[in-house]
Amino acid sequence: MTTQNWPDPKHPGVPMFPDRSGKHAVSGKLLFWYSDIQKWVTSIPISATKEPNYFAECEYHGPVLTHTQINEMLAAERQWCADACRAMSFDNHYTKTQRDALEEAENAIRNLGAAP
Repeated sequence: MTTQNWPDPKHPGVPMFPDRSGKHAVSGKLLFWYSDIQKWVTSIPISATKEPNYFAECEYHGPVLTHTQINEMLAAERQWCADACRAMSFDNHYTKTQRDALEEAENAIRNLGAAP
């Protein structure tokens, strides 16, 4: 197995978003990362903590996100896109038609509302 599949190859065994506690898929198992102590917490066969390097040779698949986390990420992305359109709509390097289209795009993005 390779350590190159971890989010930061310089820190194999450390998951994506190490500053957040949460579940992650690692080598077909569901593990819990505890951010306060920067260790994995296992429950099978017994509850224990493991150093990141314990799983360094395992295959990291990614975080298991909750619906709330996904909605927060979508909302932040929409906000960023709408803000970028707004900023570009004031740029005089664009024609009036292009600036109007950017304003329409900004409004459309903002009107998407909360993530489904």
